[in-house]
Amino acid sequence: MATNTRPVTAMLSIRLDTGALAALDSFAVGRGGRSAIMRQMIEQMLKENVDRPLIEPSESTSCNRVSLRFTDAEIAVIEYRASQRSTNRSGWIKALVRRHLALKSRVDDGLLNELAPIRMQLLRIGRNLNQAMKAANLRMMDDGDKKIENDLRRIADMRIEISEQIAAVGDAMHGDVGYWKVAD
Repeated sequence: MATNTRPVTAMLSIRLDTGALAALDSFAVGRGGRSAIMRQMIEQMLKENVDRPLIEPSESTSCNRVSLRFTDAEIAVIEYRASQRSTNRSGWIKALVRRHLALKSRVDDGLLNELAPIRMQLLRIGRNLNQAMKAANLRMMDDGDKKIENDLRRIADMRIEISEQIAAVGDAMHGDVGYWKVAD
């Protein structure tokens, strides 16, 4: 009994400028088409560089692909949600799936980029409040001014509030889990 054995193949997809793709299509006419030309170019490049050292691919990179189809209305919602999170739709979908699978993953770089300066500014405000508190304490010690006591309490309350906000922004930077919770 004969068995059919297919060659092991993998798929490669690339993004090209529309002009470059049109030029490739024109070149590929009568030469086996796009795929044949691309295979020939890759095989030729590999033959020309056979003596060069190879670098092993990182094991942490993902190599599995899932293809999804969405309606126009679904894509519109995904685009809107992704824009709210300062990411693209594939990044938003990946983050959503990873959160649903309970895999540890940062939410997205867009949110991280927006939160980092806010956290830095809060830290600066906290430092300024600390300096104000030290200066007020020195003044109270030097002058014996008891009127400043209320101001010191307000500064202490502001320091506590700033510390809580810094912690909240830090938590958001490590993963805004509440946004990604989905119903089963």
